[in-house]
Amino acid sequence: MEIFATAEDYTARYGAAADEARLNALLSDASAMLLSEYEAAYGLPYEKGQSAAFDRAAPAVACMLVNRVLNTPANMAGATQLSQGAGSITASVTYGSALGEMYVGKTARRLLGLDGSVRRVLRPIERGEL
Repeated sequence: MEIFATAEDYTARYGAAADEARLNALLSDASAMLLSEYEAAYGLPYEKGQSAAFDRAAPAVACMLVNRVLNTPANMAGATQLSQGAGSITASVTYGSALGEMYVGKTARRLLGLDGSVRRVLRPIERGEL
């Protein structure tokens, strides 16, 4: 499987991670996710050189996906807002839908060149017409 970013790539962008084994596992997961996005968009397995935009952006996007996961505090995973108080006023937490999970959003798809529609043509034999 193609790995789009290394621990060194991540460190150059976001600084050293506390657990390098976890970082490498997450970079592998991010690469698998990017490969799936590519295959869903083009209907073909990934080949380096077929999409210049994807090739340029894949390392940065893989690091961005991993950073989103690593920067979510374990006890506050998914929190989008925290309010605290004192005395008779209580604390409240608002949770978003992404609970510290890895996902490819619109911005990442745009960077990868996967945000537009892809034209594919099936020949008659592929459609089962012959």
